[in-house]
Amino acid sequence: MTTTVHVENLLYGGRTLVGYTEEGERVAGWAEVAFESIRAINHLTLHGPIPAPTAYRILGDLKGVGHLLPQALEQLARGLQASLEAFDVYDHRRAPGESVAEAISLLCRAARKAADFDQLLEDAQAAISEQGYSTDDALHSLFDDEGDGR
Repeated sequence: MTTTVHVENLLYGGRTLVGYTEEGERVAGWAEVAFESIRAINHLTLHGPIPAPTAYRILGDLKGVGHLLPQALEQLARGLQASLEAFDVYDHRRAPGESVAEAISLLCRAARKAADFDQLLEDAQAAISEQGYSTDDALHSLFDDEGDGR
């Protein structure tokens, strides 16, 4: 029998949403991978100058996150709602439908903010789109963007 986890493992190299293989082995789930990726960006941008061409490319990739995140949040909300019918759901504080309704409302708000995030990153990217830099250094910075003509 093909299960969702089995399909996820086949399609996504063993990674799933929650971070376990079919055999129960712990792997980083996709949300954890996204978190760790942003964490790595935080570490890599902590020190030193970042030239505009490099920042432009980083912003381009990050705005993709802002573009895709609303869809993921909306689908998560739909899946959470569907779980009320598919499983014997309980909640220790209140009726499961109430907590799911609150979570869905908050996820919808987050999806709208993520769409704003996407637009703000696009605007920031446009603000530096014509900027470049000159250097006499024979050594390139870690942040140099090879092949970018700007």
